[in-house]
Amino acid sequence: MPWRGLITYQTKTPKSDDGNFLKTFRRCFWFLVFVFLTLPGPLAAQDRSDRQHIVYFEGTPQELVIYKIYGRLEGPTIMVMGGIQGDEPGGFMSADLYVDMALKRGNLIVVPRANFKSIILFERGPDGDMNRKFAGVQEKDPDRDRVEIIKNLMAESDLFLNLHDGSGFFRTVWENEMENPTRFGQCIIADAEVYVNPKTNQVIRLGDDARRAIDLINEDIPEERYKFRFANHDTLSEDSIHKEQRKSASFYALTELGIPAYGIETSKQLPSLEMKIHQHNLAVNAFMQIYGVIPEQPRINLDPPILQYMVISVNGELPVAVADGQTLMIAPGDSVEVVHIGATYDRGLSVDVLGVGSLNDIRMPLVIEKPTKVIARKDNETFGQISLRLLPADSTDTTPKLLLASQVEVVGAGAGWLPGMTMPPMNPPEASETKPKPTLTLNELDKAGPAIAAAGSLASLAADQNLNGQGGVAPVSSVNGVSGFILEVDGQRVILRPSETLTLRQGAKVTMVDLETVSPIPSDTVMNLRGFIGRPGDTTGNDKGTTADTSKNMIPRFAMELHGRRVYQLGAEHGPKLLAAAYLEISEPRLRSVTLEANGTEKVLALGQRWGLKPGTQVTVKEVLLDNRLDLVNPRYTLGGRSFSPSLPQTLTMPSIAVSLAVFTDDDLAGKVVLFPVNK
Repeated sequence: MPWRGLITYQTKTPKSDDGNFLKTFRRCFWFLVFVFLTLPGPLAAQDRSDRQHIVYFEGTPQELVIYKIYGRLEGPTIMVMGGIQGDEPGGFMSADLYVDMALKRGNLIVVPRANFKSIILFERGPDGDMNRKFAGVQEKDPDRDRVEIIKNLMAESDLFLNLHDGSGFFRTVWENEMENPTRFGQCIIADAEVYVNPKTNQVIRLGDDARRAIDLINEDIPEERYKFRFANHDTLSEDSIHKEQRKSASFYALTELGIPAYGIETSKQLPSLEMKIHQHNLAVNAFMQIYGVIPEQPRINLDPPILQYMVISVNGELPVAVADGQTLMIAPGDSVEVVHIGATYDRGLSVDVLGVGSLNDIRMPLVIEKPTKVIARKDNETFGQISLRLLPADSTDTTPKLLLASQVEVVGAGAGWLPGMTMPPMNPPEASETKPKPTLTLNELDKAGPAIAAAGSLASLAADQNLNGQGGVAPVSSVNGVSGFILEVDGQRVILRPSETLTLRQGAKVTMVDLETVSPIPSDTVMNLRGFIGRPGDTTGNDKGTTADTSKNMIPRFAMELHGRRVYQLGAEHGPKLLAAAYLEISEPRLRSVTLEANGTEKVLALGQRWGLKPGTQVTVKEVLLDNRLDLVNPRYTLGGRSFSPSLPQTLTMPSIAVSLAVFTDDDLAGKVVLFPVNK
């Protein structure tokens, strides 16, 4: 299929000029140089970046993010747009999947979220329907600038696809209320069967290409009701029932720019969001096939978003990372700026400082005069928050302070206690029968169970006090006859002494095996892990013999603050009396640092940090560390989305574009650092 910009080379063999061999050679040589430099192909394509990432109006509700993806070989350019109406997630979530696609031939312009404000609010158009503003838009309309940018992008394209979710199911004849010619779902919409561009006389056969695409789509849709159909809105006709479409983006692309344009509509009545996304993918892929754009297919990712942290600057000072659920104490009148969101998604994120600012307050300094919350959203879904609280007005120390969420509510002791019940009194543990308090060092952990460290579930055992001997191991002591809590962590046996804290990787499975004692204790003493319900309906709180999945089974409100750490109490309890306690700290795997070496220079990059290198530089990944001394479990590394060997050290080549070096542990993203190209 021809496209704009295609060059056809036609040559003639140069004649010898009176037998002048040198002249003939020169002509051939410069002709070959010209062809080599201008013909499309892998060699020519290597010198340009394979993608561009452009952001307009960053940090505002009108944020517009654009991705341009170039193939290794020349070809047509298809523009894919979603989210012009924010209550149609199938469209914008499908478009989002094409952002990371690599192309062999042709190009893509992807605008996943044309109207980010409407997506955040999950409304069709909070400032009016943006898809009715392409025939003309008022000077002061909040959508004006984005409409003009989208028009310019269309002008760079050879095909325009606008992704929507429509009501009901389109049918050519009336069948029922939800299946008739006035419905939009499950169809490809065009403004004409055939359109002749009056400026160029080019004939655009919209209906033919739409039906070819529909045949490809329907091969993968077994249910007859959900199959696609072609809807010719015949928009130019005076008899059309869809004259309002003359103001739409696709009508503008067709009539003003002379390029084929279609609305892709899945039905809002499809059983699942995943089905909507999948069928949008089928439609986009079909048009890519028809137009000769050769892709790598995207993957549908519907994993729930998880907030890892917000990076916050107070009064323009050095930012701090505030984890989901934490509280930041600030002085009244302080300026707070959220400079970055760390989450399991990179796109579609916004933050909202409640009561001030706008719907999207990312990188916006805001003055805080009263307590509030900062909520994080992925598109329209709230998935995390932090709290901002004010230091006392008479405080002499106005330095921002970071608190854990559990400092608001600390769970006390008592067998089987749950919120809403009367909390039994907490009896402080009696004095240790053998002093000093026990300490198990990291070396002792290795000696006691070397397989534990290899499993990567345990990071450390930390006690409240250090050894006071001559560098030897403290004797095993007990509290009220309890000398330890016998656990199995991912199948590895460990004994946790009273007052000690055991750090676990989130996702580790902990079995409460038994209590270790040095003297008799009451026979009805229970082993109770606060925040875990081992046996539903059991009011004794006895978790002995049960297994807690630390990624699924723990109840966050039961966590407590202990020496600046967020922990769950593991207790030996006799009725309301707490005989002894130890603690479990559950740590989400988080990247601490990546050690790299290039050009003889070693660089340690902390989470989120960047390093500029010249394209083509050989970079060696030497070491990867996680926070809290956790070990990587089933490690996986990617550079620019492409996996490389988990066996370190590993030498890679710096590409010509900025890329993330991402670290995964047991399929969980631990974090990223960034490498970006520099010329020097």
